[in-house]
Amino acid sequence: MLKRISLTRLIRLNRPAALALVLFAALPAAAAEIKVLAYNAVNIPARELAAAFTKETGHQVAFTFGSPGPVNERLKAGEPFDLVIAATEAAQARDVLWRAGTRRPLVRVGIGLAVREGVTLDLSTVETTRKALLAARSLTLSDSRTGGLSGPNALKVLANLGIADQVKDRLKLTPNGQDLIANGEIEIGLYNVSEIPRAKGVVLAGAVPAAVQVYIVYDAAVPVTNATPEPALQLMRYLGRASTRTVWIKGGLEPLGE
Repeated sequence: MLKRISLTRLIRLNRPAALALVLFAALPAAAAEIKVLAYNAVNIPARELAAAFTKETGHQVAFTFGSPGPVNERLKAGEPFDLVIAATEAAQARDVLWRAGTRRPLVRVGIGLAVREGVTLDLSTVETTRKALLAARSLTLSDSRTGGLSGPNALKVLANLGIADQVKDRLKLTPNGQDLIANGEIEIGLYNVSEIPRAKGVVLAGAVPAAVQVYIVYDAAVPVTNATPEPALQLMRYLGRASTRTVWIKGGLEPLGE
């Protein structure tokens, strides 16, 4: 018949064995590598937060970032990832890909105005924002042929301001608009706030007023192909903590978690 032996008695009988048992019990769970597929808009703050998450948990985070088109193609191809961060519309359209109950809104981003360093704009009201855009000799926004979302949203902002027709002849859709702003070829660009600046010599003049703003919401979700979802869920919870707000906001994104 087996008898229970207290830890104190075990230490007296076999100190090395007891010490090994205590050390084994104190070992953390095995660290995992979490593979994350995400839209470019969350790149900078997500990397910073992932580094802090790794320090806290030991889990490594490996990101694959891309514009919406290529990210959606990877999902369509069935590439294996442990966590996906994508626009709500894209995530909803692929709801069968996610483990039940894991998809949730993470952050959102609005449209801001990019200008050459040293230029300031008054964006305090809808009217001053309208005047600033009408006064510009040239405007640019992202070419959305790769599936980018900021271009269509920027056009919606111009429509909300009631100036879409007035500025269309001076509006240039280009993939390198911020480079053109930096060298003085274009005065103002409309982009996701989180994507300004993307070129040296360019600064964020500010976000457009809330009354005319258009947001992209990004959801996080765990794919059904992730057989060991707990590390990814742990990362999701971490990214949604109230303590991460400062990092998201610094990166031009508004957290929608706690």
